[in-house]
Amino acid sequence: MLCPDRVEFWTADLLKRTADAARDLDVPVRLHCCQSEFEVDTIRRRFGTSSARWLDDIGFLFERALLPHGTHADRQDLEIIADSGATVVHCPLVMARHGAALNHFSGLRRRGLRIGMGTDTWPPDMILNMQIGLMLGRVMAADMEALKSADLYDAATLGGADALGRADLGRLQPGATADIVIFDLSHDRLGQVIDPIACLMTSASGRDVHSVIIAGRTVMANRTIPGFDFEAAHLRAQAQLERLIGRYPERTWRHPTVKDIFPPSYEAFKP
Repeated sequence: MLCPDRVEFWTADLLKRTADAARDLDVPVRLHCCQSEFEVDTIRRRFGTSSARWLDDIGFLFERALLPHGTHADRQDLEIIADSGATVVHCPLVMARHGAALNHFSGLRRRGLRIGMGTDTWPPDMILNMQIGLMLGRVMAADMEALKSADLYDAATLGGADALGRADLGRLQPGATADIVIFDLSHDRLGQVIDPIACLMTSASGRDVHSVIIAGRTVMANRTIPGFDFEAAHLRAQAQLERLIGRYPERTWRHPTVKDIFPPSYEAFKP
């Protein structure tokens, strides 16, 4: 996979060469696209058009292109992406935190847009992203019946696998790679189960993963990854974050204070 970061910081030549390399290698190429007002304004100022139109003009869009997030695109932009065969990587949690949503899942799927699921934030919880995607999809469509639990589940499994060009992923069938995630739906906090997929969308979370099998090899069993100390890793990550926070002012535009970058929820709280 080739992974240029955000569309607004690249030149046409570099992106075209990256897409050409992806075609030659037959690998996916991921580019964050249509994700913020800053991006929209920057692309329009630099190139006089929208991100999707510009990418189409320079020949970047094709069936191996993966484009998070699609929330800041008009209908024509999304139709351009759909016609190219590229996939929008739907990350509803991080975009909802920024006050944005894909407009809208079911309508775009009917128009032929390929959609896979992503996370792109902490926690990298695919179940939480599917849940928020289901709710926002219904809100944006103004129709509770517009979107079903299975639609988000399919996007997270088949949609992601198809976007990667991997017919051996995302499904359980002969010849497929044995990648299996087992969820424990028996806990009382989940309530009663009528349909397991609907339960994932209403009550479960990533913390309910019981076991994980990758390519037929069990890598997590009964919530335990052999040889991995979660508590020690968590403490180490917190210490690393605290050191990083101290450097944020020098790394941030106009060098604001730590308090300005990470304002406390309540003024009396001093991080």
